[in-house]
Amino acid sequence: MDSFRQDKVQRFEEFVDRWLKPDLVRAIAESSDLRRNIENLERNSVASLRTLVNLGSEVYVQADVPDTKHIFVDVGLGFHVEFTWSEALNFISQREEKLARFVKGFGSYFNFQQRDLYKGPFSDV
Repeated sequence: MDSFRQDKVQRFEEFVDRWLKPDLVRAIAESSDLRRNIENLERNSVASLRTLVNLGSEVYVQADVPDTKHIFVDVGLGFHVEFTWSEALNFISQREEKLARFVKGFGSYFNFQQRDLYKGPFSDV
């Protein structure tokens, strides 16, 4: 392979390592957190709750949620959809399957494996 192509491949791999992998790790972590929170709401039969909402720039306000049976889930591109708990869990499962297919399909091409995405920040220590 000539040096021009090698340079392009190297820059693309750096882009994947610097931007795409961290985004994928964040998406997996957010799905996992959301699933765990919904399961906790179901398990504890929470009907209402008080929480903090981030308005941006780390400015938080207290919010009262009178009915937790429906939640809004970020489905991408700035859109949020109102789901019941079971619908949200179903959506999360579908999203996780899609992410797993992405990792499996491109794992060898991008030179990373799904197990690498679940490593913590101190896993190499």
